[in-house]
Amino acid sequence: MSLHPYFRSYLDALNPLVAESVRRGFVATPDSAREALAGLNQFAQPAVPIARVFDTVIAAVPVRVYVPHPEAAADIVLFVHGGGHMAGDLDVYDYSARRTSHATGMVVVSVDYRRSPEAPYPAGLEDTYAVLTQLRDGLEGVETTGTIHAVADSGGGAKLASIAQRVAAGTWESPIERQVLLYPSLDYTLSGQSIKDFSTGYFLSEERIGWYFDHYFAHNEDRAQASPLFGPFNEKMPESLIIAAEFDPLVSEAREYVKAMQQAGSRAHLLTALGMIHAFAFFETEIPQEIETLYSTVGAFLKDGTVSTRLNTGSSVEPGM
Repeated sequence: MSLHPYFRSYLDALNPLVAESVRRGFVATPDSAREALAGLNQFAQPAVPIARVFDTVIAAVPVRVYVPHPEAAADIVLFVHGGGHMAGDLDVYDYSARRTSHATGMVVVSVDYRRSPEAPYPAGLEDTYAVLTQLRDGLEGVETTGTIHAVADSGGGAKLASIAQRVAAGTWESPIERQVLLYPSLDYTLSGQSIKDFSTGYFLSEERIGWYFDHYFAHNEDRAQASPLFGPFNEKMPESLIIAAEFDPLVSEAREYVKAMQQAGSRAHLLTALGMIHAFAFFETEIPQEIETLYSTVGAFLKDGTVSTRLNTGSSVEPGM
């Protein structure tokens, strides 16, 4: 399928501006990366109202809690934002966390983990896991069933996949039953075919991904060993729905990851949103139907394990076991 008409137009306008910025000597910084991601909220629809929203601390990590139905016990969703391990925070992802809570009817806990370069690998991952391990006890005064699921995008998806990686290795334990990874980052070695196929001109570039990783891995870590794509895998990993974007440099590693999970006996499913680019979920006002379908797909999977066969027009699905 070709690029969605909106994204074709968007990239046709964006790419010359990026090229001109580079020609003039622009050098990216963590602050500029954070500002750029926050700037995508210009495309957000009005925030979905949630009955109760409050900030608190779990396991010494700041979190924001969304309670859609305070009068009824609900499952919990651990929400882990993306941003290349460098950008994103509770405010930037408030729109998405609200949509997730509304679509699922569940209590969402959004994690404000430490970010690189100030706190490189594995600080943010350890923050996320610390919140997960104390999640049930940290929601005093909130009615929950105690059942835990998870949702994350991009670098947040890397963190959830890394937790599952350690569960398979037997070093960590996780109560997550189902999780949704939206265009996750799974291969820190940048060896996937789509990294080359979509290396430049498709919003997220190979150069920018490498720049994020160079800030994240500050102590010469083994990036292959840290990559969820390279395992280990087993049947103890949470049931996972991976939603990839067709024109994303990360799409091939999503396909390979789901295949490896399935071969190891883990329940994994792949949906490919055709015509989409990385971070398409930010563009709420520009592709509203696709966004509504995205969150209804997330809601159906987390509520009862249903895997939709149509994420958007022409989407493909590879159901797991």
